[in-house]
Amino acid sequence: MLAGVLLCYAFAAFGWVGLPAQIAFIAVLACAVWSLLALRDGRAAWMVGIVVVLLVLALGSPTDEWDPRSIWMLHAKRIYLENSLYAQLDGYAIFSHNDYPSLMPLWSATAAKVVGHWNEIFPKAAATLLLLPPLLLIARSLRTWWAVGLFAVAVLEVGGRYLVDGYMDAFLAVYAVAALAVAIQPRRDVAEGTWFNLAAYAALSAVLTLIKNEGAVLAILVGLVAVATVLLRDRRIPWALLAAFAASMVPLVAWKLAVAGADLGNDLAQSDLKGQLLARLPDLTQSVLILKALLRSAAWVPLVLLLVLWARLWRVPAARAALVVAVAYFGVLFAVYLSTPHDLIWHLATSAKRVALPVQLLLMYGVLVLLDQWKLAAAPQRAGERNA
Repeated sequence: MLAGVLLCYAFAAFGWVGLPAQIAFIAVLACAVWSLLALRDGRAAWMVGIVVVLLVLALGSPTDEWDPRSIWMLHAKRIYLENSLYAQLDGYAIFSHNDYPSLMPLWSATAAKVVGHWNEIFPKAAATLLLLPPLLLIARSLRTWWAVGLFAVAVLEVGGRYLVDGYMDAFLAVYAVAALAVAIQPRRDVAEGTWFNLAAYAALSAVLTLIKNEGAVLAILVGLVAVATVLLRDRRIPWALLAAFAASMVPLVAWKLAVAGADLGNDLAQSDLKGQLLARLPDLTQSVLILKALLRSAAWVPLVLLLVLWARLWRVPAARAALVVAVAYFGVLFAVYLSTPHDLIWHLATSAKRVALPVQLLLMYGVLVLLDQWKLAAAPQRAGERNA
């Protein structure tokens, strides 16, 4: 499925937004139907089930939120009408973040072309289908059906309405977890389907970078932490993983070159980041405001403590990596809000809850990996105690 999504994007990047992109879209739909055969596996059944439910919900309601309508749906409709992946690069409607990658708008526009007309429902709902590949790969990384079931519940709890109302932040969270889960396979699984894992990781990371700008940050963090984890675990440089990471950056680099060629920029990057950061940093009230906003969904705060304590005891690489990526991304978000050119209270109120979703889901995944590998991780510790 991921190969079909990226093939659709590649066709559009070379100007073939019409029939070739639609064929790739239909191929992805066929793969989604074929994935129903995986229902025999209890782990996959959880993920297929929640995607079906989310599709029904997405088809049952248009979005009335500002960001989805003014960014993703607007860009999608422009691609649909103008038959160009780069339609937004003309600078029209600067409020719509024209520098954002256009994979998701392209996917929605292609869905409308397959149907034959534009509406407010099907293009938005088509995006929900793209949750299936990462969720199935996450399920594959967990050993027990109950751990996958708990993660499915975590996805619904953390993502909530953002999974079906046209926002991209929940997609960002799911793809970040999937990229990490595939990149850091348990050692006993490395020999089984190594090339599949590398290809899946490269595809997940590529899609992650093309969802929205924050995806590039997450992809880099996941890549760095995955390489460091494998290096420490296997005592060797993971050249194949490095190559997969580099390959996943190619579509993003091509998009950024197109954005630069159109002389477009980002409101944050074009502002005085250093001056704004230095102005807010001495004022503790500003930092407290940011922390309160990002920690508003406090359900995951105790998970940080659990991960810190458990990772020291059981040393599960995937759990450690999830914690490191989550904390690092939290630090990036904190720095971004400190340096924002916008009114801080307004910026926090309109985005903090959404942008923290990857942090929450990464921590949830880390805890579930620990539970899933409880016996396997505890065995070396007990053996060490007997040898002491």
